[in-house]
Amino acid sequence: MNKLFEALARYNRREQTILLVGALAIILYVLWMAILSPLQAKREQQLLTNASTSAALERVKVMAAKIQQGKRDSAAQSNNSGGNISQLIDTTLQANGLRMSGFQPGTRGEVRVRLDDVSYSAMMQWLYDIEYQHNVSILDLSIAASSSAGKVTANVRLRSQ
Repeated sequence: MNKLFEALARYNRREQTILLVGALAIILYVLWMAILSPLQAKREQQLLTNASTSAALERVKVMAAKIQQGKRDSAAQSNNSGGNISQLIDTTLQANGLRMSGFQPGTRGEVRVRLDDVSYSAMMQWLYDIEYQHNVSILDLSIAASSSAGKVTANVRLRSQ
């Protein structure tokens, strides 16, 4: 360290200032190139990795939802297989607080159901459940207003898929 001060002492004040500012600039440049620049590159690389991992996670979530839907669909199909649509309709009607006034089985898994004087909202919920949770198609639907407010009479033709 003393040799450094002796070497600096040979120069006048202005030259010493120039040498010190130059040395400081070189130290800062080396610090930037050796430490800060690689850290910044590593940070950018990590941001890209995080973005691609996040996109992959979203794709996995979509695929998992499709698999879950497929499981629900296959479970509903297994519940509907064997031509036991009448039991399914009876169970779902009871679950929604409805009762049928007429039931007529048809060909190719089709049935006709008549609902007299039932709540409109309960019937719509039943139709939603039967179609989307139990995979039964609504082929034909006719609704007529009943004499009571909020009540309807409906004829529905359904098919098990």
